[in-house]
Amino acid sequence: DSQGHSLGLIAVISRRPLQQLACIESILQIYAVRAAAELQRQRSEQSLRNREEQYRAIFEGSADSLVVWSPEFKLVDVNKAFTRLYGDSREEVVGRNLAELLPAAYSASRIEKIRRALAGEEGVLETYSLRKSGEPFEVELRYLPIVYRDQPHVLAIGRDISARKEAEQALRLREEQYRMIFESASDAFVLRNSQGRTIDANPAFYRMYGFTREDIAGNGACPAHFPAEYGEQSEAQVRRALDGHQTHLETIALRADGSRFWVDLRVIPISYRGEPHALQVVRDITERRQAEERRAELESQLRQAQKMEAIGQLTGGIAHDFNNILTSIIGYIVLAGERAQGSDDAKLLRHLEQANIAAQRARDLIGQMLAFARRQRGERRVVALGPVVGQAVQLLRATLPSTIDLDHDAPADDVAPVQADAVQLEQVLFNLCINARDAINGRGRIQVRVSETLAGDTRCASCRQPFEHGRWVEISVGDDGSGIGADVMERMFEPFYSTKDLARGSGMGLAMVHGIVHDHGGHLCVASQPGMGSTFRIMLPPACGVQSQAAAGAVAGEHRRPAVAPMHGRVMVVEDQAMVGDFLFELLEGWGLDVVLERNAEAAAVRLADASELLDVLITDQTMPRLTGLELSRLAAQQRPALPIILCTGDASTFEQAELDLCGVRALLRKPIEPETLRALVRELIRA
Repeated sequence: DSQGHSLGLIAVISRRPLQQLACIESILQIYAVRAAAELQRQRSEQSLRNREEQYRAIFEGSADSLVVWSPEFKLVDVNKAFTRLYGDSREEVVGRNLAELLPAAYSASRIEKIRRALAGEEGVLETYSLRKSGEPFEVELRYLPIVYRDQPHVLAIGRDISARKEAEQALRLREEQYRMIFESASDAFVLRNSQGRTIDANPAFYRMYGFTREDIAGNGACPAHFPAEYGEQSEAQVRRALDGHQTHLETIALRADGSRFWVDLRVIPISYRGEPHALQVVRDITERRQAEERRAELESQLRQAQKMEAIGQLTGGIAHDFNNILTSIIGYIVLAGERAQGSDDAKLLRHLEQANIAAQRARDLIGQMLAFARRQRGERRVVALGPVVGQAVQLLRATLPSTIDLDHDAPADDVAPVQADAVQLEQVLFNLCINARDAINGRGRIQVRVSETLAGDTRCASCRQPFEHGRWVEISVGDDGSGIGADVMERMFEPFYSTKDLARGSGMGLAMVHGIVHDHGGHLCVASQPGMGSTFRIMLPPACGVQSQAAAGAVAGEHRRPAVAPMHGRVMVVEDQAMVGDFLFELLEGWGLDVVLERNAEAAAVRLADASELLDVLITDQTMPRLTGLELSRLAAQQRPALPIILCTGDASTFEQAELDLCGVRALLRKPIEPETLRALVRELIRA
């Protein structure tokens, strides 16, 4: 060949001897050159065909659309991917001008790219194209300068990027969605990288904590100017999250201004840009914690109220039983007094009168217990405060240690009385003196005074309302103890608020004082300084129409009633308590009445149904087994509509007048029974 490489062997075989060897050799050399040239040409063409077939295979097998453009902007060749992408066959497009294939809106940018590629500049274009059906789609076009048949041409590589664009759009939408959630969330979001540095935070974080972006940019768990120990807990949670552990806790957070608040902190491990990150989710739970504390406080108050309710029920039961006992005691004292009047034994009469006064005091106390059990106002009378306070002080002296001096002087005679419940006023004094004892803490002095005062521009320490100008009756309780601070002064009348240990106080003492005093139309004044002692002044309005303590004693005092004429008639007494029944039997019989005593309500109902049983009055207890007094009265009213009935009960407030009228009850008598009241009722009913 032309390179001197052997291509093959040419030989001449003849039957005859070769005579002209030189000539033959020359001819063979000429032939060999021609043969070598032909063989070399054939091999070159075959190699070219092989390369063309290889390039054609690559051209046709490409997944991207391939288009060859001529310098005249005519389409020279396309591959199969082009026909699949656009829907046109090769015959339909080869040889046509670009302007013929696409509208000007699509072809202008392509012509510019082809022109630059013909000048040797590669180019990339993302644009829209049209399928044969007219459907637009997004395509990425790369323009490469090539030489084809010794002339510059352009190879355009096209790729359908609609799916990629849709994915990118979907990704952008998701990112926008997540960003919107991140930005608009009410919880604070903070993103920290693998070094614990702050990468991003949402607006809720800045609102919640009061920081700016400059405060936390690149910082760790808290800004640099915060105490280092504050961020230790948060840093520990972030480190656990970077190790792949989700954490959750409720803790105290710190705002930029130094104020503290409760937060629910969750730290979630996430992967961001191929690296571990920690996402802190913070929720302000201050209101929830306050609500929980308030609920716990209300639950405690409810338990206290339930306890008080149980105590009230127990108190009511005890008071009811004690009422029956007092009925007998008072009754027999009255009977003994009536008998003693005939003997003219003044000393015995005085003893019985003192016993009756004590029994009446016990009756008032039981009435107060029943009022407490029913949550109702006790009975109020015109009382002189001197004796009430004096009796309370005597009781208190026995309960106070000898190291505490309880100082009390009797009030002046011209101090006006008040309309009040004496037992409740004693409760007020007990509470104030017990508080004074605790404030003294073992050694000191308590002063109790009763006086009159003129109120000016003064406000109540508990209700904050101004006093009415004018005359008030004052009970003051002062001590030289530890005094009261301003913060305690603001809250000390609140129920269940106490500065004492749980074992020493329930927080109800001053609340009860507030309730009783204001229920009596009064007010409270408090003067105190820490370390200088305290003085509580109870201001009560004077009783209308009574000018002095002496007059009040006259109003409340007892006087001996003159002897009365005996009565005649037949009375049935129904009482299951033997002591009370026996007393009533003896009392009524002593008044000259014929008495039928029944201890069983059902047996009494049988006798009432007997028309031959003549009766003028029926006296029945309310609380009895199997049949109540009201139920017995209803049966009696059906059998004997004209029979007057007296119903005895320790709790008169539970009956409606309409119900009493329906059952034929003419009078309701409260236990313990006052003999004089019963005598007047029986006399009136027998006359009727």
